[in-house]
Amino acid sequence: MTTTRVIWDVVVVGGGLAGLAAGVEVTAAGGRALVIEGHQPGGRARVTERDGFIFNHGGHALYMGGPGLGVLRRHGIEPEGAKPPLRRYKMSREGRHHRFPCGPDTLLRTTILGARAKVQVGRLLAGLPRVDAARLAGTSVSAWLGDLGLRPDAEAVVRAVVRQGTYSSDQDDLDAGAAVNQLQLAVSDGVSYLHGGWAQLVEGLACRTQVRAGCKVRSLTPVAAGIEVTTDAGPLTARAVVVAAGTPEAARSLLPDPPDWGDLGPPVTAACLDLGLDRIPSPGWVLGVDEPLYATLQSPPAHMAPPGGAVAALIRYGARNATADRADLEAHARLAGIDPEAAAVSRFLARMVVAGAQPRARLGGLAGRPAVTTTGHRAIAVCGDWVGPEGMLADAALASGAAAGRAALDAARSATLAA
Repeated sequence: MTTTRVIWDVVVVGGGLAGLAAGVEVTAAGGRALVIEGHQPGGRARVTERDGFIFNHGGHALYMGGPGLGVLRRHGIEPEGAKPPLRRYKMSREGRHHRFPCGPDTLLRTTILGARAKVQVGRLLAGLPRVDAARLAGTSVSAWLGDLGLRPDAEAVVRAVVRQGTYSSDQDDLDAGAAVNQLQLAVSDGVSYLHGGWAQLVEGLACRTQVRAGCKVRSLTPVAAGIEVTTDAGPLTARAVVVAAGTPEAARSLLPDPPDWGDLGPPVTAACLDLGLDRIPSPGWVLGVDEPLYATLQSPPAHMAPPGGAVAALIRYGARNATADRADLEAHARLAGIDPEAAAVSRFLARMVVAGAQPRARLGGLAGRPAVTTTGHRAIAVCGDWVGPEGMLADAALASGAAAGRAALDAARSATLAA
C-alpha cells in the first residue's frame, strides 16, 4: 500500500508575528497552511514569566492606529491593555528631570526647552498631523531636522522622541518619512501596553492556524509540485512558501537564489534591562535627551506584575557592549527612581535585535523596502519587520505577514489550476 505525501497550500517558515499573520491569512481564506517554527512561536513577541512577573522581550508598545492592529482585528483579535500616562513622563538631561512636553500645558511648563525652542516644538507638534510623510521619503531624519532649522535644545528633544518611537539610534540613515509616520501614529491614537504581555497576540494568532514548533527548516528547493521544504523532521511539499525568518540574512540563507534586495543596512538593536519590582517607583518613565536611554513601566498600566508590584523596562537604543550598556541602564534606572539591585527578578538582554533592518533614506524609506514577492521565485514570498511599504516594528511584521500570506495563497491556487 502506498501513501500519498500531503501537499500543503502554503508552508510558512518562522513563527514570529509575521509568520503567524501569514499562516492565519492563508487559513482564513480557506487554504491549507502550516507554520513551522524552530523554537517556540512568537519570535520577539515571546514573553517570560518569573515569580509572577511577566517580561516582554524588551519594551513593547502596540500602536493603536497602526496597520498591525487592523490585521489583528480583521481576524477577530482585540488586544487588551492600557495606555501609558504621558503626563507623568519625564525627560532627562545631565541627570536632571524635566517635564515631558506632550501637550500645550506641559510644553509651556517644561524646563527642557528654552522659550524660543518651545515655540518651535509647539509649531512642529501642532502641524504634525498635516505633514505628508510620503513626501519626506528619501530624506534622512537628520537632514529633515536640519531643514527645519530647530534650535539645539528643540532638535535634541525631537531626536529623543524619534528614538523612542522607532528604536533607531542612527538618524543619519533612518528615513524621515517613516519616522514622521510613527510620530503621527503616536500623536493620533497613542500606544497600548498589553495585559499579560504580548503573549496574548501570539496565542490569538497561533490558535487560528496550524503551527509546528521545535522543527527547524534547512532548505527550500523548487520541485514539480511546488517547493520542497527540508526540515529536521523530514521533507514537506508546499505549493507555495512564505519565508518569515526574522532578518534579511536569515531569509537569504533559505532562498534558492540570491534576491535582489540591495544593501538593507544592519539590524536595529537595543540593550535591555527588565526588572520585576515589589513596589511602583516614581517617576518610573524617563526618556533621555542627551543619552539614548529610556525607562518605562510596562506594568502598571498593563497587568504584568503581582499586586502592588511593577515591571520596568530599561532600553539603550543601539547596543554596544554588555558591560558599558548594563552600567548605563542601571544608572538610568536609578534616575527613574528604580534601584536595580533591589529588584525581585531581573533579566539583561545585551543585544536584542529590534528589527531586521530600518527604513533607509537612501533606499526611499518604506517604499524602498523589499516587497513580499521579491524573492526571485513566484511560489516563495517573504515577510518581516523589514519588508513591505507599511509601518515599522510590529506593524510592519503583521502587515507584511498578511500580504505575504495572500500572495503565497494566490501563487498556490494558480499552480493548482495550471496543474
